[in-house]
Amino acid sequence: MTSCSVVVPVCNRAALTRQCLDILLASEPEGATLETVVVDDASSDATRQVLALYGDRIRVLGNEENVGFAAACNRGAAAASGEWLVFLNNDTLPQPGWLDALLRYAARDERIGLVGAKLLFPNDTVQHAGVVFSRDRTPHHVYAGFRAEHPAVNKSRQFQVVTGACALIRRALFHEAGGFDPGFLNGYEDVDLCLRLRRLGYEVHYCHESVLYHLESATRESRLDDRNHRLFLERWSNSVHQDDIQYYFEDGLIEIAYLEQFPALLRVSPHLAVLEREHATASERLLAKRSRQIFEALKENTRLRIELLEAEERARAAGVHGGAELVSATSDDGRSP
Repeated sequence: MTSCSVVVPVCNRAALTRQCLDILLASEPEGATLETVVVDDASSDATRQVLALYGDRIRVLGNEENVGFAAACNRGAAAASGEWLVFLNNDTLPQPGWLDALLRYAARDERIGLVGAKLLFPNDTVQHAGVVFSRDRTPHHVYAGFRAEHPAVNKSRQFQVVTGACALIRRALFHEAGGFDPGFLNGYEDVDLCLRLRRLGYEVHYCHESVLYHLESATRESRLDDRNHRLFLERWSNSVHQDDIQYYFEDGLIEIAYLEQFPALLRVSPHLAVLEREHATASERLLAKRSRQIFEALKENTRLRIELLEAEERARAAGVHGGAELVSATSDDGRSP
C-alpha cells in the first residue's frame, strides 16, 4: 500500500482548520496510509489549542514568525514521510473519495507530475477546474461560476497550471523540482511550480472526480498581486501560451460556421460570455448584472458563515460553551457544505 502525507499550512482561521481536519481524519483513503502534517505559520488565534486536541493523530510544526505559503509548505514537505504529498488549504472541505481519486489518477502515467482537484464554492458552482492563460499571459480559473455538473468541468485533462489549494505530487519529484519558490509571497507559487514541472518534462492535470468545497476563496477580492504578477511575467511570459480559447472550442462553448465568404458566423454560449456593454442587448446586460449580484451574495454569505464559525471557536476556546459542537456548514437545502 502506498503512503500519502497531507500538508496543511495554516495561519489563524482556527474554526476552518478544525472543520478541515475533522473531515480529513474521519475519511482516510482506501488505497493509502495517511499522515497529516500541519504547519502553523505563527497563528495568533486559537489555532495552537485546536491543533493540540488532535494529539498524535497529526504532526504539528510551529513557525515562530510568519513565513508565507511557500516556505510553510516546504517545511511541511521536508518533514513528511509519505511517497505522495498533498498540499491542502485549511479552508477546504474534502468530499468522500477525494484523495483516492487523486491517487488513482496520478498513478496512471509516470509523466503526470502534479494533479489538482475540482473545487466548488458553497453554492455548488465551480471555483477551480483548471487554470488557463489569456492573451496577456494572465492566469484565470477556467469556468469559475459554472454549475458543478456542467460537462465542461467534468472531464479530467491536462492544463499548463492547476491551483495549489489542493494538489497531489510525488514527494521525490517535489524535492527534485525545488519545492515552492518563497520568492512568490502568497500568490503564484502554484503557477510557478506547475511550470517548472512542465519544464522538467512532466504534465500537470486536473482530476474532476476529486471534489472539495473551498470556502474562504469565495470571500477574497479578485485582484492581481502586482509584485507576484511582475515576477511571474519576468520568469515565464516567454514560456506560457494563451490557451483559454482552445478549451472553449474543445468544450463546444464557442463555435464558428463558415460561409462562402467572410464574415463567418460565431456562436458563443451565454454561460461563457456576453457582449461588451455597449454592444449587448438588454437581456445580456441583465444576465451579466444578475451573475455579478449572485456572486457578491455568495461572498457575503460565505463571509458571514466563516465569522459565525470563528465566533463559535473563540467561545469554545474561552470555555463558554464547553463541549458544544461547531455550527454546521451545511447549506439550507441540506447540501454540503
